[in-house]
Amino acid sequence: MALAFAVVLPANAENITKTFTLRHFDATLTFPKSASPGDSILISVNAVAKTSIRVRDLSIQILAYMEGEDLQSISSTSLASDLYVNKGNTIHKEFSITVPTTIPRGALVTVISEITRTTGYTYYFPAYYYYWYYPDYTGPYWYYPYYYAYYYPQTYYQEYVESKTLPGTYILATTPEYTELKSNYDKLSSEFDTLSTEYNDLSAKYQQATEQNKELSDKLSAITQDLNNAKIVAYVFVAATVILAIIAAYLLYTRRKTAVTPAVVTPTPGAVPPTQPEKIAPPPEKKEIQKTAPQS
Repeated sequence: MALAFAVVLPANAENITKTFTLRHFDATLTFPKSASPGDSILISVNAVAKTSIRVRDLSIQILAYMEGEDLQSISSTSLASDLYVNKGNTIHKEFSITVPTTIPRGALVTVISEITRTTGYTYYFPAYYYYWYYPDYTGPYWYYPYYYAYYYPQTYYQEYVESKTLPGTYILATTPEYTELKSNYDKLSSEFDTLSTEYNDLSAKYQQATEQNKELSDKLSAITQDLNNAKIVAYVFVAATVILAIIAAYLLYTRRKTAVTPAVVTPTPGAVPPTQPEKIAPPPEKKEIQKTAPQS
């Protein structure tokens, strides 16, 4: 008979295959590479007998190291019991187990055991001796024994027990170190979320301040431009005023100089000398006559 063992987990579980070689059976086990606490595992068994033999018991046991490194059985099943098999016969069976939720991290232990019985017979041959006797013979007697053999069979039984152990599915349970790291991770993650929220608030305020700063900068640029334009206008006005003042002063100076300096006339021979301009007498001063009231 042949024996195979398969553990099936959720759909995308990766399976691995291992072979057990016993005295009377070749066992092939296929099971998931890993599982988690609480998962359901389907076990399929096939076995090929290497000899014709009576099987007293052929079984599989699944064990696990629980808390305190205590190896405990979590499932077992019998594949054959008190069954005679011929060489090349096959045994097949399926069963499922549920991984305990309290199991620590580590591999399951798979044990396959066979108990077989062989029957034997022994024979013994009791001998019966016969002698020929000659009464008239006076010499020494020579005895020639003759025996008849009989078969007396005796039955005996011999049992053979063998077990093979291999690691099975690896259970991905949490460890104390993982629990501590997970707690630290959750704490840091919460702090990160808080800091991220504060950062977003500050970023929004910074963006708002940046926009306000840009607006004020634009206003400052406009005011600065207006101030520069006003300065240019003021410089032009001052320059124009200075220029006009210089021109006015020059014209006034020229007019005064022309009015003060008399013109020199050179007389021409034979020409009539210019006469003095006639002086115009001022008009007589008017005197106001006061009127007096008549006396009574």
